[in-house]
Amino acid sequence: MVNYKLDAMLDLRKYLWQELQDADIFDPNDYDTTGTGNILNPIIPVQQPAEFNQFLSGKKHIVYDKINISYDENWMICNEQILFTIYAIDVADINEITNFMVDLFRRMDDSAKDINLSDQSSPQFKFHNTYVADISPTTPSKELQGFLSSDVILEIKYSRILDVNGRFA
Repeated sequence: MVNYKLDAMLDLRKYLWQELQDADIFDPNDYDTTGTGNILNPIIPVQQPAEFNQFLSGKKHIVYDKINISYDENWMICNEQILFTIYAIDVADINEITNFMVDLFRRMDDSAKDINLSDQSSPQFKFHNTYVADISPTTPSKELQGFLSSDVILEIKYSRILDVNGRFA
């Protein structure tokens, strides 16, 4: 039976979180909710649970949402745009995260290959291409008082394992 809850965005989220930790841009200990090693991933969906709002107060974090899903002539290749909104109280943190994401995802096919080779990638998805489509200027956040924010729009192309009828396997 097909698991329709699987989403390429979840692999991308895990990959980005690991890369941000490896680059010492985020310290996972800052996101330990109970002091027992229960680390929250601060890259959260736009429909974030209330527990995140309370815990992330004053901490840099990233909120994401899919903003477009389309297909070209090759229906086996999924095309998506992902909106990442970076929140921080220091403009230097936003610049650091933005520059890192540009460096990580600008290499198109090579960036996709890195995602596929990472431990964060599931066998259900194969990334083909990533592209930084747009970056907004840093401005005071309208959603979170005291925070600054900037948007990074990432375009991704990927395929999913299919069955003999071309349906998700």
